[in-house]
Amino acid sequence: MRFYRLNSLTLGLMTTFILTACGTGDLNPLLITSSSVPDNDIKAISAKIEARYPKMDKQLKLQILDVAVKSMEDMVWIEGGSFMMGDIRTPCDIIDKDRMDWTPEASCYSDFISRKNGAIYQHKVTLDNYSLAKYETTYYGADAYRLAHGIELDRAEDRVLYEGLTQRIKNDPSRTKRWQEAKNYCLWLGDLTGYKFDLPTEAQWEYAARNRGKNIYYATNNGYKQRANDSYYVSELGRHVDILPEEVNYGSGFDEVGSWPANPLGIHDLSGNMEEWVNDWFSADYYQHSPEDNPQGPDTGSDKVVRGGQGLVVTTRAFEPIDSEYTATRGFRCAVQQSLPVVE
Repeated sequence: MRFYRLNSLTLGLMTTFILTACGTGDLNPLLITSSSVPDNDIKAISAKIEARYPKMDKQLKLQILDVAVKSMEDMVWIEGGSFMMGDIRTPCDIIDKDRMDWTPEASCYSDFISRKNGAIYQHKVTLDNYSLAKYETTYYGADAYRLAHGIELDRAEDRVLYEGLTQRIKNDPSRTKRWQEAKNYCLWLGDLTGYKFDLPTEAQWEYAARNRGKNIYYATNNGYKQRANDSYYVSELGRHVDILPEEVNYGSGFDEVGSWPANPLGIHDLSGNMEEWVNDWFSADYYQHSPEDNPQGPDTGSDKVVRGGQGLVVTTRAFEPIDSEYTATRGFRCAVQQSLPVVE
């Protein structure tokens, strides 16, 4: 009997794989332990992988199983509710844009593109319960999907030139070539796990980033951006105060997922790191006639909404053509569209 241990993100629960290998390389039986995913679910995923990829290399099967189980473990259940979606406005006299506090008197647009992209039209939204991935999709997960479907890996030439690159970037957020690739990845996880994986809607993304719709500007642990080797002004003291190393909650570039503290819901990198595809088509006037209950975006379009990214407040909305080429700034995370938690 040979034992294989694959560690998924060190930030989350460790998944341990125990494999009985025979001469043909078949994975029979394939057992996996998880502290939160039921054994029956794991067995069902294993069976689907065997059925769909009978001739696949066993190490890739293990990676796919790891990705599927981890995707369930990392789903954060979010209780639904109502909120006013859109640009919540900022104070007009801002001392430090990284440390803004909302007040009812806030009256200036929080982003210069809010008018152009329609975010200025605040509107009531009511959402059902759902779950959202704790982390952005990593290269480790995206590689498994691409290899399973015969799609060239991102940065394929670099991986040939630089030995060990695949291992070094496995926990980095994966960039995507097109919106459809992000969509298909989430649906693939749904097919393997039996849960309703999909991209989040734009409303679901913003509700989570704003800690269930609160009036905050950044999806960090405290609503502020605190970078290393930076400081902020304290009016009561009349001077700047250095940000301590243990207070840093925001990077200056693209970091491994989960490098900084999660927001109060337990979700990382909704501010900072990658821009993220969501499910909705983009229309600049959609907020003016959006339905209140579980809005899904326009029925058709040529561009898809992207949310989040470097330096932007959480109400900022942007858009990209669905046939965009690879960009170093655009990734995604999956959601599960059901009211009950994926794992307890």
